[in-house]
Amino acid sequence: MKCDLSLRKRREIARAVLEGLHGFQHCWPERTEVYDALDATAEATDAKLIMLSGHAGVGISSMLEAFASKYHDRVIVVRPRIYAHRLNLIDQVLHAFFPFSEFRNYMRVPDSLIAIRQPDRNIIVIDDLDIVSNQNAMYKVVFDQLIQLAGFPSNFTIIMSTRNKKLLRDYLAIKRIRTTLIQVPGLIPASMTGEVVQCFFDWCNQKYGTDVRSLGMAPLGKWVVDMPIDRIVFESEALYCAELLKVSLKFDGSRKGLRDSLSSSSCFGEFAELRQAVEYEAFE
Repeated sequence: MKCDLSLRKRREIARAVLEGLHGFQHCWPERTEVYDALDATAEATDAKLIMLSGHAGVGISSMLEAFASKYHDRVIVVRPRIYAHRLNLIDQVLHAFFPFSEFRNYMRVPDSLIAIRQPDRNIIVIDDLDIVSNQNAMYKVVFDQLIQLAGFPSNFTIIMSTRNKKLLRDYLAIKRIRTTLIQVPGLIPASMTGEVVQCFFDWCNQKYGTDVRSLGMAPLGKWVVDMPIDRIVFESEALYCAELLKVSLKFDGSRKGLRDSLSSSSCFGEFAELRQAVEYEAFE
């Protein structure tokens, strides 16, 4: 690592990395196909419903964030909002346009929403439909309102995600409007884990001007379980910051260096302790 980095600067970098501000996105062929499918949706002229689904931790939220950022002038991001009165999906879309306004409870798409919809701002993104549908007994009307928003005369394209099997079954049963299901792969083979970690180190070194070296492929090669990309990134953050801050762990009463600690496959479960130690050092 560069010798001109003070402890204060290294802690600043570590805090940014641990808070997920590094911006690392690992793409492999299957994931690139998902991005291509989303890009095709943005370029299409007909409105439709698109559902992303996959295992927990496969990176769906980060993919939707990247999509919304890429098409920021065309996308309306709907986030769960909790209020004292009932607030359904149509209301939440209105609040995405006018976050400080109050609206009555709409069961139909109002003319005001149709009027403010512009040809170049016609995509609604809803990450985790599970959360939205569980608010204010919204599950009873959520699909009816999605169909209204995507149908004439609203003509919004709606991109959303879910891991809820019942929501997915009900989505696939929709007949009144065109629907698309995108299965998002995200389990990285154990044989590729070391490559992903190395890419993460390279990314952070370039972004933050450091020269932190990974532990090498030998200890990483002992990972024998396929893992979601989010988990690998989470552990890579801890590994990078541990090397950056020179954190070591204590096992069985004896203090060991990080390289020694992680070179044993029996220490696979110690990443949580490593992360805790790194966070303590970074935020001290």
